[in-house]
Amino acid sequence: MISAFEQYKKTSVNTMTRGELLVLLYDEAIKKMNMSKILMENNDFENASINLEKCRKIFNHLIVTLDDNYAISKDLREMYMFFNKELILASSMKSIKNIDNILPLVKDLRNTWEEADKISKSAKN
Repeated sequence: MISAFEQYKKTSVNTMTRGELLVLLYDEAIKKMNMSKILMENNDFENASINLEKCRKIFNHLIVTLDDNYAISKDLREMYMFFNKELILASSMKSIKNIDNILPLVKDLRNTWEEADKISKSAKN
């Protein structure tokens, strides 16, 4: 049987706009990168690597869901691939530096998508 909280989460995700879902994915990636940094600082490289792999799955999902009918998709694909490369390096080299290289970029993209979603919503009203 599904718990009330699980049902709430499922309903919440199913009623989100595409923009809200995108921001949620970015939030999760940012959270996992920050957690990985903390874990690395505490020499827990195994769990840091697990969190970085989850980030890579998020960026891979974003890559495969890009719509190639838009010119920006090529640039986003290259950026997501760059993020994944840095995450792989961070994991293999046990390096916070690689996470710090991309974290501001991911945060900027997240904020840009959030703003775009707000503009889109206000244009519909």
